[in-house]
Amino acid sequence: MYFHIMNNFDPLWAPILTHYELADDLRLNKALIKKHMKWLEPNVKQFLVCGTTGDGWLLSDKLINDWLEILTEKNFLTDQNKILFGAFGNTTKEVLHRAKLIEDYLTDRKCEASFFGLTLCAPVNEKITQNEIIKHFEKIIENTLLPISIYQLPQVVKCEIKPETLKYLKDKFKKRIVLFKDTSGEDKVIDSKIDFGDLKFLRGAEKNYFNHIKPRGEYDGFLLSTANCFGKVLREILKEVEESNFEKAENLSKKLSDIIRVSFDKGEKLNFGNPFSNVNKAFLHVIFNKEKFNDLNCKTCFKNNIPVDFLTYANGLLVENKLINSLK
Repeated sequence: MYFHIMNNFDPLWAPILTHYELADDLRLNKALIKKHMKWLEPNVKQFLVCGTTGDGWLLSDKLINDWLEILTEKNFLTDQNKILFGAFGNTTKEVLHRAKLIEDYLTDRKCEASFFGLTLCAPVNEKITQNEIIKHFEKIIENTLLPISIYQLPQVVKCEIKPETLKYLKDKFKKRIVLFKDTSGEDKVIDSKIDFGDLKFLRGAEKNYFNHIKPRGEYDGFLLSTANCFGKVLREILKEVEESNFEKAENLSKKLSDIIRVSFDKGEKLNFGNPFSNVNKAFLHVIFNKEKFNDLNCKTCFKNNIPVDFLTYANGLLVENKLINSLK
């Protein structure tokens, strides 16, 4: 298998949304997916495919294959792109099945991105021990070939990977494990001050972006659902930090944090899906369709579309913050 080395680290990743066609059976809207990924460039070139935001816990093997077909389409991606692919499942067996499906597909098909890795979570089990978590990752890593990103996602899996557990895995598998994403919002692993060697840390919890990125914070980068729509703003925050314009970075961070806080609070009230997907789908639908947004359905992987009143709310928020035409 190929793509074992991640060169030229870029701190910004997007857990790309999965878009669907309006059909009797659930199908990917491949044209919209490709349009979205290209629209994000040049600000976002790195994607977690089939993460939580991209419905990775819910997609069938058929839809996973359809995603892989997009990623291996000739002349779509370039060596400027990097891909992580979510291999999610409730159990070790389910994760191995998904990982094998991905790796088997790539055996005789080429993805033109410069990097392709798997993203793995702990099993879904609130009573699991750290030793069982270790055995879970050992089993998967020993039976796969692609580089690994480990994802701390207690909101879904109901357990946490302790810092000492991650240290053990990193020491054992060394360069196979390249990234750790923490969406818990508690930052226990990075705050442990344990030396994890060359492991890169991405923060997946939203809000207060400026306070968590180096040198103000401890994280190397972001893997945020908001990068689906606000990649330009996140890139500007990173640029201002890099140039030591900390006041500008903090002001941008506060503005985006305020938008995300109120929109996610409202998104929590929708009775299907998760707010990471729903809110970003609503914003993107409005951005792409402008004044026609109410005339077109915004489809999800559930029976529900994003409600028109929520689309109207998202539009109002973008207009109020003068962002409707400035996110490209």
